[in-house]
Amino acid sequence: MIDKTKCSYLIVLLWIFCAMHSGSSAYAKGKGPESKIDSSSIISANVGDVVNSSATAVEGEANANHGVQKHESNTLSASGNSSLFSKYHSIGGYQDIPIELKAFGYNFFTESNNKSENLRKDIPVGQDYIVGPGDEIKILFWGRMNEDHSIIVSKEGDIVIPRIGPLQVAGMSFSEMKQYIKQQTQQIIGADINVTMGALKSIQVFILGEVKRPGSFSIDSFSTITSAILLAGGPTEIGSLRKIHLKRDDKTIAVMDFYDFLLKGDKSEDKILRSGDVIFVPTSGPLVGVAGNVRRPAIYELKKEQSLNALFDMAGGVTPSAYTQQIQVERIQKNTNQIIIDINDKDLTATDDFSLQDADLVKVFSIVDRDVNTVFLEGNVKRPGKYEYKPGMRVKDLITSSTDLLKETHFEYALIKRLKLPDLEMQFIPFNLGELLFNSEEAGNIALEPQDSIVVFSKWSFKGRSTITIEGEVRNKGSFNLHDNYSVKDAILDAGGLARNASIHRSEIFRTDEQGDVTQIYFNVGLAMSGEEKENILLKDRDRIVVHSIWEQKYKQTVSIAGEIRKPGKYPLAQGMRISDLVFSAGSVLESAYLGEAEVSCYASGNKDKLIIETIDLGRALDHDPEHDLLLGPHDRLLIRRIPEWQEENFGVVTGEVTFPGTYLIRKSGTLSSLIERAGGYTETAYLRGAVFTRTRVKELQQKSLDDMIIRLEREVLSKGSMQVSTASSKEEIESRKSEMKQKQEFIESLKKLEATGRLSIRLADLEMLRSSEYDIKLEKGDTLHIPTQNSVVDVVGAVMARGSFVYSERYDYKNYLQMAGGFTKFADKSSVYVLKVDGSAKKLYRGFWGGGSSTSDLDANGFNMNIKEIEPGDTIVVPEKIEHIAWLREFKDLSTIFYQVAITTGVALLLF
Repeated sequence: MIDKTKCSYLIVLLWIFCAMHSGSSAYAKGKGPESKIDSSSIISANVGDVVNSSATAVEGEANANHGVQKHESNTLSASGNSSLFSKYHSIGGYQDIPIELKAFGYNFFTESNNKSENLRKDIPVGQDYIVGPGDEIKILFWGRMNEDHSIIVSKEGDIVIPRIGPLQVAGMSFSEMKQYIKQQTQQIIGADINVTMGALKSIQVFILGEVKRPGSFSIDSFSTITSAILLAGGPTEIGSLRKIHLKRDDKTIAVMDFYDFLLKGDKSEDKILRSGDVIFVPTSGPLVGVAGNVRRPAIYELKKEQSLNALFDMAGGVTPSAYTQQIQVERIQKNTNQIIIDINDKDLTATDDFSLQDADLVKVFSIVDRDVNTVFLEGNVKRPGKYEYKPGMRVKDLITSSTDLLKETHFEYALIKRLKLPDLEMQFIPFNLGELLFNSEEAGNIALEPQDSIVVFSKWSFKGRSTITIEGEVRNKGSFNLHDNYSVKDAILDAGGLARNASIHRSEIFRTDEQGDVTQIYFNVGLAMSGEEKENILLKDRDRIVVHSIWEQKYKQTVSIAGEIRKPGKYPLAQGMRISDLVFSAGSVLESAYLGEAEVSCYASGNKDKLIIETIDLGRALDHDPEHDLLLGPHDRLLIRRIPEWQEENFGVVTGEVTFPGTYLIRKSGTLSSLIERAGGYTETAYLRGAVFTRTRVKELQQKSLDDMIIRLEREVLSKGSMQVSTASSKEEIESRKSEMKQKQEFIESLKKLEATGRLSIRLADLEMLRSSEYDIKLEKGDTLHIPTQNSVVDVVGAVMARGSFVYSERYDYKNYLQMAGGFTKFADKSSVYVLKVDGSAKKLYRGFWGGGSSTSDLDANGFNMNIKEIEPGDTIVVPEKIEHIAWLREFKDLSTIFYQVAITTGVALLLF
């Protein structure tokens, strides 16, 4: 009769099997049907306490099973490694082999392509080298005469040696040429001679056929077939590597098999080229691919009918992990269908008789039986992994004592997983590990079989690990494992100790019982850390410790400082802190600070509604006068005022026709006339009417006004344009509306690029007269004045036949200039003609427009510039175009007025054509 403990473990194992079912199937992949528990095969040893919950056992088995998955994945992970040795051990699924193959040999050209074009100048000349035009011959005489000469072989094939004369050398080998020159030298001048080759000639060859860059190439005279093909970029994807023809004088003198070079290092057919040679690369011959467990999987070109064994030789041979009892060939049969041929050749003897055909794909699969003589040790052990199985091996041969285990091992229950033959079902054999190790209970020392896995559990595999949480003023907040006799002090130390602002007085523990009820327990942090037993409370599962901050009971006391100080803001209130201390902490006062008086404000004690303001002498406070260097309290505020009328240095710029142009420091009450006077006054060529005065503040106002106007226009454009597109009834109308919308947006974008000048329209005169006029304005920071020379030109722009610039004449009015510009165009708005005056103002010209437009001269109210002409040198006459003739512009209101305002603000006359 089975006791209660064994029955409980049977239930646990059933739950384990349910959790592991998919994992067990994976473990036995390729070996049989899905695993099932056979209760009759379970051997139960004496065990300890009954496991409380089958769910916790499932969790523990899942953790233990991780070891099995780990030792299998370690082997499989090697498949990502590119080394040859790792491929031997990367045993995956039986037919899981990659078939994305590359053609063998072509990467040689892609990797070397950019390295092959440099002419080789350091190669020694062989005795059979054929001398030709362009070669350099170096000749050294000694004995009766000491001379050296560098002579180039001429196009006619001869060299001219001083004192010897011309000698025909082209077509000779290098050794023949040396002997010939020595003979001639001895006969004619009787001197000793040494002949060497200098710079060598270049030759021209033709590279044709299936190469990436066919054509004619100039190469050095030592180039070979290989270097020439490299220069042409190598063969194309359909070019042959095994039938490269070298043709000379219309005859094929060599056929190079590049595989001999790549596989054997044989360059015997890599002939040296001569001028006029033709290298021809035909299309490739039959192609076969080999994938899987060979050393060099690739696509290979067959030169003639070859056997499967020859293919393996080209691929470097099969690997030790190859399963040669099924080598599979996929073959396309007579352009009709594809067939599979399986070859059983364990000793690789039949491959010599198997002939390959074009387009064959050979697959060499891997073995599937791994480590057949192994057992596995997994779980809560110090040295998990696989071990050699030896006949008669038992559990204690792998786990000799408790020193082989990690801490917190669950001794009452361990497990052997075994594949049961012949159907390879998974069998679970439990045993009591504690009885085996501590009591030498032989019932648990079970005999092992190959492929067995011993699983040792942690005690936390069968129940949740107990934890506590700590938060608040500790260095590392978080959850920590609960150990035996784990106290508040232990938890705080595990959390990195107390933080700087931790309160050493009362803190708390929130304790949750089995029913979910929470109780609050207080303790003294300082006494707990000193180890006092009453305060150093032992912790329980799910306890939450909160360490409080000193600032929870004590507010941070601050004082503040503002005004003319380097670092205004709030500062901590220190004990005994005074006005001078606060000023020092804030970086001291600024140069602009008024030391005669400062304001200290504070709230009456206990009354936040009553503000007390006290005035002190800041200078005396900084000298530590106790009457003024007041003692500060919480939330006091010091305000340091600015010296009346203190200002930073402001500069004005004057350029152009003044005696001393430059940048000048200006006073608050400085005027325009004083700036001109400091600059030495006007020069004789100064054109006062054209003076340009700009001000930063005016520019900002003008730009804001301009931006607001553009925003209003844009809003109007987008609202109307979207409505028109949405209400269009035909495709043509939609396209037309979209085109108009695009034009409107481009128009708005052009307006956004405009910038205000900040120009003020002023009139200058003699300094005495300027001082008593309204134009002698007070200066501001950043003001600029430019006085030009006279520009004796009048510009005419806009809707005229010929825009241009014309020489100014006092006899002409604006109509004369319009006539010189060819008159108005068809769409000219004659009633809106205006002039941009040289002084920055604008004036309507056409009589009757807005009731003005007189062509008579104006007189300045202050007597400046008497007889101001309607048209002056430097003026620009603007003839606007009628808005109505552009359909989409009719929608804008007051567009002419807008253009007029833009011209005044920016100095730019907007034109629509």
